[in-house]
Amino acid sequence: MIELTSLARPYAKAIFSAALEAGEVNSVESELNLLGQAIQTEQINKIIENPELSKTETAEAGDVFDAELSNLTKRLINVLAENGRLNLLYAIFEIYQDLLQEHNNQSSIEVVVASEPSDESKENIINKLQALHGASANINFKEDASIMGGMFLKVGDETLDLSIKGRVKKLVNQLNF
Repeated sequence: MIELTSLARPYAKAIFSAALEAGEVNSVESELNLLGQAIQTEQINKIIENPELSKTETAEAGDVFDAELSNLTKRLINVLAENGRLNLLYAIFEIYQDLLQEHNNQSSIEVVVASEPSDESKENIINKLQALHGASANINFKEDASIMGGMFLKVGDETLDLSIKGRVKKLVNQLNF
């Protein structure tokens, strides 16, 4: 399967700069979120992937959201439909969020833990990360039992693996030279 991020990036940058120029950055974000969620439903996905429908008919599937969409987002849908790229909507939304956070000087931090930490531990982690990356940092917790314990932090493009799985992997690499 083709990596959608590289295909979606030019569209996300274009809609972001247009939204920034029009002063509609936040409204376009919520519209892209709505469309990104809709695209993941089976019914909408069948319409988009249907080879029997023309590009115009596929674009008309977006008319369901007409009352809730700005002209910028409608134009994006038309361009994506013309290019057969409506399947990129969720990836465009994710990249758009990154661009918005960068524009607002916010960092996005993902904390992967083996099991849900206690409220006290969670608050401690949040406080330390906000002290390092600013109070406006978006901190999201995600559970992944495969890391066995500890945590894995992802801040932008940087990662810090403090998990048991990561330590075991490092030890195995050291033993194998």
